[in-house]
Amino acid sequence: MGGFFGKISYVLIICFLKQPEERSISMNKKLKFNNGKFTIMSVGDLHENLLVDSREKRKQREDMHNLLKMGLLAFKPDLVVLLGDTLNFKDESDDFSQYKKALREILKPVIESGVPFCYVLGNHEHDLGQEELVVEAYKEIENCIGENDPNCPRGNFNCNILVKNTEGTEDILNLWFVDSNNLCDDQTISMYDWVHKDQIKWYEETAQRIKDEHNGRTIPAILFQHIPVIEEYELLREAKPHEKLFEAVEGHRIFSDKKYMLKDGVDGYLGEPLCTPCVNGGQFESWKRTGDVIAAFFGHDHTNDFTGYVDGIMSGQNKTGSFCCYTDGCRSGFRITTINEDNPWKIQSKMYHFKELGLESTSLGPIFKRITDKQSIAMHKISHVAAGVAGVVGAGVIIKKIINR
Repeated sequence: MGGFFGKISYVLIICFLKQPEERSISMNKKLKFNNGKFTIMSVGDLHENLLVDSREKRKQREDMHNLLKMGLLAFKPDLVVLLGDTLNFKDESDDFSQYKKALREILKPVIESGVPFCYVLGNHEHDLGQEELVVEAYKEIENCIGENDPNCPRGNFNCNILVKNTEGTEDILNLWFVDSNNLCDDQTISMYDWVHKDQIKWYEETAQRIKDEHNGRTIPAILFQHIPVIEEYELLREAKPHEKLFEAVEGHRIFSDKKYMLKDGVDGYLGEPLCTPCVNGGQFESWKRTGDVIAAFFGHDHTNDFTGYVDGIMSGQNKTGSFCCYTDGCRSGFRITTINEDNPWKIQSKMYHFKELGLESTSLGPIFKRITDKQSIAMHKISHVAAGVAGVVGAGVIIKKIINR
């Protein structure tokens, strides 16, 4: 949407945000294309609080809910995907009935919409070793779909869901949901864990079974998981000297000796270190070998939202949809991915940000309501430099200029 009429359309949508449309939730959990298209709305790293016990937290949740409502109303997705770290225990003594209640309250816009949704587990949902209870909480929500495959020996939620054509007569798309585990047992090797060989074996055997059941036809697939694969570093290039101070981002762990920028042709924004495992467990090579995965989408990195191709496979980061975890001002968002029935091997995917959707934040102050991604990071760097050279007054002048843009 653009120009005057685009703004009018957004205003009309915003007017309905306080009174979302109530839909009856269908018990039929089969997915299919709708008038030749299938639309997925993916949401990353909400990191919501178990209890909303302050005015600040209530405002943060209101902003997050308005973002979800905007996506549901404006794009009418056929499926919502949560990319992990949605809500996690803070302490082993937490009452799990509170977790179930909080999860329902967090996902209220999605539940009331009746749109089917699925999820992956994030690293923080593994922190206290109660993943089975998390899966149980999701399973009790009416429009949550997907079942953990007991044939996968590792992880607590690994599954696939087939999507039929508009007529409902043929499977033409497959969706993978993979548990990327938590922290590595040996922190000297890698901070984050990875998808292991037993999970890869499950994926390959399941993909082969699906192919056999469809007369040898490979069905194109989209994969969702929380922690990105190490191959995403192939979408980056080493920063040039003049880019290193304000624009470039330092690599993570084994890549920390360099600063990076996105390569030409990669869409979106690199806002923080790309926090992949330091070990290549062979997952990406398995996708290439199997030949079904056309795109993979990840959460984990709250300010990254880029999309690019590695060896013909689309790889996309999902910026956080939250206002209560670390983020970059008013740029929290969701990703919309569209697949056309006439060619399901080709997809379109785009991030939509709170700021660009015409929404007004109630939880952010005057500075972070106005800054953009690069401004937020540059502001901190410049203010530190300015403070050292000219004192606090110099930093204040810089901030004031940003606010007035």
